[in-house]
Amino acid sequence: MSLLSKLLRGRRLARADAGVCPAPLDLHAFTERYAQALRAVWPQARLRVGHGARLADTRIDWSLPDGFAATQFVAAGYQRYLNAPDALERVFAEQIDAARELQRRHALGAQAGDDDAILPVLKTRGWHDVAVQQARAIGGGAGIAFVVEPLAGDLVLSFVEDRPDSMDYLSPAEAERRGLAADGLRARALRNLQRFLPELEIEGGDGRYVLRLDRNYDASMALLFEHWRARAPVRGEPVFAIAARDELWLCGRDDGEGVQRLGEAAAEISRTSAYGLSSRLFVWRDGGLRALDD
Repeated sequence: MSLLSKLLRGRRLARADAGVCPAPLDLHAFTERYAQALRAVWPQARLRVGHGARLADTRIDWSLPDGFAATQFVAAGYQRYLNAPDALERVFAEQIDAARELQRRHALGAQAGDDDAILPVLKTRGWHDVAVQQARAIGGGAGIAFVVEPLAGDLVLSFVEDRPDSMDYLSPAEAERRGLAADGLRARALRNLQRFLPELEIEGGDGRYVLRLDRNYDASMALLFEHWRARAPVRGEPVFAIAARDELWLCGRDDGEGVQRLGEAAAEISRTSAYGLSSRLFVWRDGGLRALDD
């Protein structure tokens, strides 16, 4: 019996995931090929490929002599390639176009910003530490850093600009240039996230639920719990498993068996998912997330 079946005990139909076509290039080879494509367009660039423990961690950090610096995560492009292996060159062309757009916005400065595109993402302290180390290794400095706020337990909050053609992390320098202080940045991102509330699916019942959105901001919806809690009543304090970017599970603290199932799921999913986050459980208290074991 799957972890999800154990939690919901037959209260929902399992969601079927689309199959992935076999691909001749593995993730490392794909990333190296993309790095070569970047070097062909920008021979003067300083590049560093970072192969993380998970698919979502694999990135290319690069910078140019004019001060431009960027980090591109390759997971989305690699997934498009897996879905259509014959489209490798088209995928690389799309990635290069996204890189050109990053450079264009750097040249335009504050004029290129779109505050409505800023959204919150949940990450871990370990992810941030690795990202900072890799950025420093290529001399990216402040231009390649991420805006990061402590959230709860081992989770941190960061911010992306999500546009139709790319998703890029917002740097402290860029946030300052736009006049978005810490509180204002978070408030803006949460307001933007509320646009997704009509698309939020809540599966399960009887105090045990799995939340589904778009596989990008599923976990982030925990930040908007007050906006949808009436749709998911639980017994006692709300307890969350936030084990991956695309996994958000919920039950009540008075449901001892449910909490146990959530703990099992968090441990397994965070260990095996390409987008893994925390193996810990979190409680909603005083209007925000807290680590359950604190």
